[in-house]
Amino acid sequence: MTDSFKVLLVDDQPFVLEGLKQQINWAGFHGVICGCVSDGREALAFLESCRPDAVISDIKMPYMDGIELAKSIYESPRFSGIPIILLSGYREFEYAKSAMQYHVNHYILKPVTRKKLNELEEILTRLSLARAASHKQLLALSEADYKKELIEALRRHDIDRIEDFFRSPLYCGCISGPNCNIMGGQLISLLYEYLEEIHFSLKSLHTSQAHTLDTFYTLPNSAAKANYLESLYFDILNLLIQTKSKNASALYRFALQYIEEHYTEPGFSISSMADEMNITLAYLSTLFKQNAGKNLNNYVTEKRLETAKQLLSSPNYSISEIAHRCGYEDAGYFSTLFRKKVGVNPTEYRNLHL
Repeated sequence: MTDSFKVLLVDDQPFVLEGLKQQINWAGFHGVICGCVSDGREALAFLESCRPDAVISDIKMPYMDGIELAKSIYESPRFSGIPIILLSGYREFEYAKSAMQYHVNHYILKPVTRKKLNELEEILTRLSLARAASHKQLLALSEADYKKELIEALRRHDIDRIEDFFRSPLYCGCISGPNCNIMGGQLISLLYEYLEEIHFSLKSLHTSQAHTLDTFYTLPNSAAKANYLESLYFDILNLLIQTKSKNASALYRFALQYIEEHYTEPGFSISSMADEMNITLAYLSTLFKQNAGKNLNNYVTEKRLETAKQLLSSPNYSISEIAHRCGYEDAGYFSTLFRKKVGVNPTEYRNLHL
């Protein structure tokens, strides 16, 4: 039997809610309405009691609008990852697009005609199929590969994936049967392996792990042990996600300072900067783009070329010297890049500004 795909409806106009309830073909994607609320504040309160698989929300609402709701869901360690579909009038569409930074990729323009309802049903069907595929993959997990799947989910802070694992037959069968202690011990060890990866103190980890295992083994029954394991995973993940969010702005400021101090060095690279910050290049690039609104490589190039323009306004340095002072060992590459970005080569730029 296919699991229902739960949808929360958020709109301050009762006739819109009623129209969505009555006119969407819910059976077509195994959909059910898990709740109807009238603004973003009510939606957040509802999420505390029931986690939907998707949210359909109007943009314009009192107290908390759809963009603010999307932002709150995106920033929440518990609810981040829930897909959001925004209903937007033409006049609100430019504002609606600002929600893209909160990973909102689905928009339906009002008025919601039959054609728009078909679009909405297509989106919901795709989301339902994606969730079903994720569940199916976890259902097929063997004892040999569940550890790999789980450690990847931990690395991505993928709470939905971990929730799916805790609902999988593999986990439920083991945790409620004679293999309860074996499964629990493996999951605790796996969690601490991940914490070791992210550079927690080995001494404190070993002490904590021993205490955690002792606590788990002395619990009275499998239900208590299951509850302890799941709470352990989600509490630690939520803490890490909150810490990561707080650290993001500090990392961004460090990156700006590091670039300011090193961008004129020929040996400088964003890869070495990521190594210096002890984070992956992919995470650094994403973090920078989210905060600066521009690509990290482009930012460094712009700074170097602005410096080059200042130096070219003086006759004191050769083109080769300027290239080196701006972080480029190859003067030919510097000249080609300068022409591509500025429109003239360095010599022509100098002649125009001396």
